[in-house]
Amino acid sequence: MERNTFEMYWSYYLSIEKMMKITSQYVCPSELNKNAYSDEFMKIILLSCSEIDSILKVICRENNVLLEDRKYNMSIYAKTLSSQKDIKDMAYSPECATSSANKGIICFPFKDLDDKKLHAGLTWWRDYQKLKHNRLDNAELGNLENAVCAITAHYILLRILMDMLPENSGREYVKEKYWSDYLVICI
Repeated sequence: MERNTFEMYWSYYLSIEKMMKITSQYVCPSELNKNAYSDEFMKIILLSCSEIDSILKVICRENNVLLEDRKYNMSIYAKTLSSQKDIKDMAYSPECATSSANKGIICFPFKDLDDKKLHAGLTWWRDYQKLKHNRLDNAELGNLENAVCAITAHYILLRILMDMLPENSGREYVKEKYWSDYLVICI
C-alpha cells in the first residue's frame, strides 16, 4: 500500500474523530451514557463503519486474500484479522471525564471476533448493519457505545495499516507521529 493511500484513509478518520470529539461537549463518554442515542452518533457509526469496510478490503488484499469486491464480508475479514497479534485484547477509551465518578467506556471492538458467527460475533458491526438497512426502526442503535466501538475499531485498523506501509515511505515516522486525539490506549 502506498503512503498517499494511507494518508487518504487517515485524513478521513481524523474528520470522523473530530465529529466524535464534538459530541463530548454534550454527552460525556461514560458508562452512564452509553445508551444515549442521536442522529450524530448514528452518522458517526455509518461513516466509520463504511470506512472500516474499505480498510478491511485493503488489509485482505495486502494479505493476499483476493476476491471480487462483492465477495468480501465480515467473516472473510475476521479470518484475516485473526492473524493479527493481540487483536482481541486491543482496547481504547475516549479521553474525557467530567468527574472521577464517571466510569469511562472501555472498548475492545474485536474481543468477540469469530469468523464462524454472524457478523463475526461483533455486536457493534451487527448494529451497524441494522442501522444501515433500517435506520428508522433501529434509531436507538445509533448510540454512544456503538459510536465509540466503531471509531475504536476504525483506529485499530488504521494502526494495522501503518504496519503495511513500505519501510521507505516513512512507516516509522507515521507510527510514531499519527495518534488519536480522542482515544487513549487501555492496558
